[in-house]
Amino acid sequence: MSDAPRASRKVFGAARSRARCRLNEAHVRSREPAMGVIGMIGLGQMGLPMAANLMKADHTVVGYRRGECADFRALGGIPAASAREVAERCDIILCCIPNEPALEDVVSGVHGIAIGDCSNRIVVELSTLSTSAKTRQADALAAKGGTMLDCAISGIPRMVAERQGVVFASGDEPAFERVRGVLDVVTAKLFYMGAFGTALNAKLCANMLVAINIASTAETLAFGRKLGVDPLRLVEALKDGAGGSLQFTVRAARMATGDWKRVMGSTAMLAKDLHLIEEKSGEIGCPTPILMTAARIYDEAMAGGYAETDVAAVYAIVARRAGLDVPGEESDKTENG
Repeated sequence: MSDAPRASRKVFGAARSRARCRLNEAHVRSREPAMGVIGMIGLGQMGLPMAANLMKADHTVVGYRRGECADFRALGGIPAASAREVAERCDIILCCIPNEPALEDVVSGVHGIAIGDCSNRIVVELSTLSTSAKTRQADALAAKGGTMLDCAISGIPRMVAERQGVVFASGDEPAFERVRGVLDVVTAKLFYMGAFGTALNAKLCANMLVAINIASTAETLAFGRKLGVDPLRLVEALKDGAGGSLQFTVRAARMATGDWKRVMGSTAMLAKDLHLIEEKSGEIGCPTPILMTAARIYDEAMAGGYAETDVAAVYAIVARRAGLDVPGEESDKTENG
């Protein structure tokens, strides 16, 4: 078969992509929100794959992050200079950011969404942050005519990319129904939980399981090593057994080999959520002894210099407590003299 038809298809595809990009940027320059144009604030390990899935579904995505946006632009996204610029282009804005100061900056900061009119705008706030912080920014948005939904996403980046991350949503139900079609593009697992704040509560329940699971995985590997079982053989034997789990599957081998410099989810991010869980458990009078024991391991990992590594690094703490060497780190010490 000749390569000519294939080459012409490539040329046509590239031309169509350029034409679509010009059309999208024309929408953006108009400064009027357009149907099918979605905002994405926060283009990190969760936000970027969400934006990619929206673009695959033929949405134009206008995105903002504080750093450079080359990866987002390469996917076909249109970078904005500020959160407010996103709000000027889009009626529906997804927001997935790391902490409460960032949320305040995005909504009510100098260049935030709520510095201007927000009529007809809905912010789908997907970050795991306290209800009080979200409520303050929801009030700031409402004062300018907008609506915020409290939402949260549970899963690892690969799951988000494959539309398998679980999205919890809460808040004004008519607003939720208005954005349901967009969220159905982001995930095949969408759950409306009820009043504003219940999505966060559901996410805290999910992360309680995640944190305990990761800590118990670290403890299991240390226990096995002390018994003389080869850790990688143990991982392979256990991962599909009765005690296997997603967290075991994606992190046990990384623990066994000291592979936590490649960050899928940082220790700091999960430790933040554990403190939210502890705060909530105190408010409602619900003892969480297993979680509190695990939380101290995460605190020790934070203090030990593992805040920005993958959370698999909690194994280093458990290994040292058991009198074991830490994979990778012993060789680092040898190389460094």
